[in-house]
Amino acid sequence: MLRNTIRVSALCMTIVGATGANVAQAVESNFYLGVDAGRAEARKYCNNVTNCDSADTSVRGELGYQFDDNFSAELGYTSFGTLFNSNDNNFNAKQDASAWTASGLGTWMFANRIGAFGRLGLAFYDVSNSGTVQGIPVENKSGTKPYVGVGAKYDITKNWMLRAEYQLYMDISGVDGRKDNVGGLYVGGAYRF
Repeated sequence: MLRNTIRVSALCMTIVGATGANVAQAVESNFYLGVDAGRAEARKYCNNVTNCDSADTSVRGELGYQFDDNFSAELGYTSFGTLFNSNDNNFNAKQDASAWTASGLGTWMFANRIGAFGRLGLAFYDVSNSGTVQGIPVENKSGTKPYVGVGAKYDITKNWMLRAEYQLYMDISGVDGRKDNVGGLYVGGAYRF
């Protein structure tokens, strides 16, 4: 009798354990949240302008969905910080910039936990300008431009990953109407939940 009870108990525990594992797998999500920090720069903004700074600390946040090991999609927000800050005779202006982003990522895992990825997306940017250029007040600008990125990732665990990435945002408007690419180098992490 005791043996039968042990066998039935063991069978029940096995069934419950297997069912619990299947339920946990069914509930597991492919969504992830990421946060990155780095430096963004618009190199041409300060051409021929004295006393000018065109780089600042930049932060990003993103919500992603991983379809499989090789493809994921992300929605995000990037604050570029102050991309133009000048105080000379012709340029007494400042620009803060940000963008909402939507992108697709292709990933190639070349080791068990290490991979490289490329990004292609759209940035819905907004630049907040203040001051004057040659005495004329500058205007705020907004628009939609493509952006690309290339980076590497390391899966610390099943849920946590580290990432480093260089991103290039095309033709974002400057304070005087000129356009420049904004490059950003970021390091951060993401959590799969």
